[in-house]
Amino acid sequence: MNKLFLMKKMLFRLSGVAVMIILFLYAGCKKDSGYYEHQNIVREFAGNTYDLLKSQPGVYDSFLYVIDKVGLTDSLKEGIYTVFAPTNASFQEAISNMNNLRKAQGRPLLYLSTSPLYQLDSMVSTYLIPGIIPSDSMSGQDGIDFYSRYNFMMHGRYKSTRSEGYVEGGPGVIEFSNTKGVIYIRQWSTSNTVAVDIKTSNGLVNVMDRNHIFGFDEFIGRINPTLPSPYYGYPLPIPGTIGFEIFDKGGESVAYHDNDPTNNGGKFRPREGVDIEDSGNGENGYDVGWTNSGEWLKYTVFINEAGKYRLSIRAAANRSAAEGGGTLHLEIDDNPVTGGIKIKGTGGDQNWVENEIITRDLPAGKHVLKVSYDLARFNLRFMRFLPLSKHYPVPGTIPVEEFDEGGEGVGYHDSDASNNGGKYRLNEGVDISQNKEGGGYNVGWTNDNEWMNYTINVLKTGEYYFTARVASPNAPNGNNRFHFEIDGQNVTGSMTCPNTGGWDAWTNVTTNQTIHLEKGIHVMRFFEENGNYNIRSFTISEFK
Repeated sequence: MNKLFLMKKMLFRLSGVAVMIILFLYAGCKKDSGYYEHQNIVREFAGNTYDLLKSQPGVYDSFLYVIDKVGLTDSLKEGIYTVFAPTNASFQEAISNMNNLRKAQGRPLLYLSTSPLYQLDSMVSTYLIPGIIPSDSMSGQDGIDFYSRYNFMMHGRYKSTRSEGYVEGGPGVIEFSNTKGVIYIRQWSTSNTVAVDIKTSNGLVNVMDRNHIFGFDEFIGRINPTLPSPYYGYPLPIPGTIGFEIFDKGGESVAYHDNDPTNNGGKFRPREGVDIEDSGNGENGYDVGWTNSGEWLKYTVFINEAGKYRLSIRAAANRSAAEGGGTLHLEIDDNPVTGGIKIKGTGGDQNWVENEIITRDLPAGKHVLKVSYDLARFNLRFMRFLPLSKHYPVPGTIPVEEFDEGGEGVGYHDSDASNNGGKYRLNEGVDISQNKEGGGYNVGWTNDNEWMNYTINVLKTGEYYFTARVASPNAPNGNNRFHFEIDGQNVTGSMTCPNTGGWDAWTNVTTNQTIHLEKGIHVMRFFEENGNYNIRSFTISEFK
């Protein structure tokens, strides 16, 4: 009896296998015989939307935690909503990424339990769309727009995915987009669902892919704004020169905002969205062009002395003088420090002129400078901040071209009467040309025993280092020497410019000992013992 039972059991198993093989072959033949199109299956849950999410422990706990915390529990139990539900995995990844950034920036860690309620409310409302919006209503080529709980425009487009080699042969998904209030689709944040049209007694639920970013990217940006970082790794000095192309690192919406993601000029920083080109019409450098109203750039700066500054912006605009070239304004830490600065129409987008104003009071210390385009139809080369008194604060940086007025034998001594570089102070004998990177000017054609004077204001008595930013393709061979004087006294001894590899390959040469300076006004002289190097700027740093 047992043997007979075992034989029957074995035959049953073999029959099952045979049936599976037949079904497999049949399915294969059926697939080959024609096109298979996926049909979306509407699943139903006997209960409200909140109860559906609650019935899946370990899946929507974080989403429900926020729903409860901001007081939306009853909305999902009784209100009529189409919900795009993010899973625990999405929350975990977002919080982890945010805290990795906060840790790197030395900030305290944040979690859902410690985040501000209004920020959580704004974030979670992105996923709640009033009304019943089935996926087939989004099946048009362009999808449809709809509005979240706080009337923020979102977008949905239903499409079928590829499956087993067939286009649109797989499951249907919704491309759910945060439009960010712009018409450019390339600027939207778009993510896919992994399940659609789960029907509840009071709405529909669509499940978001764990890797989606919108909602979270806006939330993290608000609660933990990513900080831009200086392009060179250190703040740009004010007073000083700032090339528009050396905006901070950090990318779109952090260091800059540009209306399209492509560098249309393709120069200098080709992988970023700011449009940079080689400047023409005798300019040796870069400019930011293809500007549009509403775009902006940020620069981390260090303001050496609080107060008003003379601001000069070198720009060009292919408009007449009567039409004008547009306007922009400057902010420090999001506080305006200028009104609208009118950019002159110059009759050509490479006809460069200076646009000068006096700023409002700038605060001392490290800050973020923002240049915002109000009405943009101009190209931008560089901006220069100069002290009103023309006395350069120490500690601080001094642009080389800002030597004292008075002419030959007073503000400077040069071996010939011509400005061989042909830039900036055209009627004086110091040889000034332009910098390729970072904007501004440098002094070249240096010769033995030439010098330039600078009136400085030492803000406090102390010990200081002197630095010259220089460049040369020549080996020193006992030459390329210079020194600094204070009130007629050589205070540094001879310093040497090394072979930097080129006339635009800049390096810093710093004294190896400190120099004592008394508080007050002094005259600093840069004395060229020998020539054959270019000079860009001087920095006097406090010993701490």
